[in-house]
Amino acid sequence: MMNIEHLPTIAPKVLFSIGSFDITVTMFSAMVVTVFLILFAVVVRVVFVPRWNADLKHTSGFRMLVEWSVGLFDKNSRDMTENYAGAVGAIYFGCSAFIMFGILIELFGLRSPMSDLNCNIILGMITFFAIFIIGFMKKRTRRLTHYGAIIPLVTDCVVPFSMALRLFGSVFSGYLIMDIVYQTALKNILPVVLDPLFTLFHALMQAYIFMFLSMNFINEAIE
Repeated sequence: MMNIEHLPTIAPKVLFSIGSFDITVTMFSAMVVTVFLILFAVVVRVVFVPRWNADLKHTSGFRMLVEWSVGLFDKNSRDMTENYAGAVGAIYFGCSAFIMFGILIELFGLRSPMSDLNCNIILGMITFFAIFIIGFMKKRTRRLTHYGAIIPLVTDCVVPFSMALRLFGSVFSGYLIMDIVYQTALKNILPVVLDPLFTLFHALMQAYIFMFLSMNFINEAIE
């Protein structure tokens, strides 16, 4: 029988406090993911990239995965954001990597940063500022007159919150479903099969959707 009292709450649990500042489980997870991504990027750039440049014919599964991932974001950003592809591709490669590994961290028993609405609002704000800045760089004063009508103004202001709520709802519901699975009669069998497959698929899907939606919004701003 499922114990409702042990279901996760929307508000993340506080791990400890520094004065009046609370450190929650999702903040800790976000820091772990951020440190991991920084270290991973440094190792790839310092150790692997020089080797790959020295021997262009040598291939490996890891090299193909890295080049395919970078190429995916580069192609989408060039197709949808024109001359701003360099910056946009890099920004959303980082955001999508954070989202993907932020969800995969659930496999290690930690709560995903994306199950915290605050984290998702920050990601949504990145897209909001990208829309505003790139739109202004492309159209200058014409972009400002775009906000003369109330509907475009409201539409752009709603973007970060709509993206944040979509990502939060998807990740938290997945987190809740897996928590329920762990409380079923087959808790020693089902999670072994479902957890890795479900979490991996969910992580890849949410990272790609966030990137695709963001670039679509930027594309609309520069058209």
